[in-house]
Amino acid sequence: MIKLGVHPNFQKKHPPVLAIGGHDPSSGAGIIADAQAILGLGAWPITLISCLTAQNTQQVKQITYQPIEALQLQLEVLLADFTPAAIKLGVLGSLEVQELVAKLIKRYPQTSLVIDPVLASTSGTSFTSDSLIGHLKEEILPYATLITPNLQELEQLVPNKETVESQAQELIKLGCKAVLVTGVHKQTHTVRNLLFTNSTNEPLVNRWQRLEGEFHGSGCTLASAVAALLARGEALPQASVKAQDYTWQSLDKALKLTEGQLLPLRIREDNHA
Repeated sequence: MIKLGVHPNFQKKHPPVLAIGGHDPSSGAGIIADAQAILGLGAWPITLISCLTAQNTQQVKQITYQPIEALQLQLEVLLADFTPAAIKLGVLGSLEVQELVAKLIKRYPQTSLVIDPVLASTSGTSFTSDSLIGHLKEEILPYATLITPNLQELEQLVPNKETVESQAQELIKLGCKAVLVTGVHKQTHTVRNLLFTNSTNEPLVNRWQRLEGEFHGSGCTLASAVAALLARGEALPQASVKAQDYTWQSLDKALKLTEGQLLPLRIREDNHA
């Protein structure tokens, strides 16, 4: 009998990456953004939708979470056919979903786990609560290869700490192997991103030219890009830098299709006529 995921005839250039998150109908963020970034960096997206949203590039009007029974069945059927080489988490949104995810990642302890802690939309709609953050930190974060908070998300995850360094180290103390803090919300001429790991005292610093405008789905792009590169065997420091470059390029080519936020273009322009 063939052991799933390891048959010699299976293609190795597109390892499966499981993305779990919400559906954004604008395709700027959420599970479609995840799939675009994962495929764009040479891995194959397999997806599980935690919730449906009524949203566009300007606002989130409504969030409808999937029944847990449906989500459980979708996951089991998917995993009967695929073995994920990496897992990327976005909006989970309910305790039942987080408990399902906690069980999932314990089944794949050697699989890279990247967490994009989407705690609120840019327009201010909350996707979480104090109890969900507590469960995330206790049951999911200790298994993470990387978490990618921006400065606002980091403050929510670790309040009452004086510095970014102390906040990141607090997450690492919980068991997370690395924290990539993005500086997109700090109004400076350049964006400074900091990668903290459990193996070094000083963060790896990457600076990027700040682009004009507001972007819809930059965090999804970054975390999914890292997950894809880890699935392909890249070491975390190199995957972090390459994913940041891919994200910057996607934002630099972003499309202005509405009056709202810009939409990252996660595919190469020369793929189009």
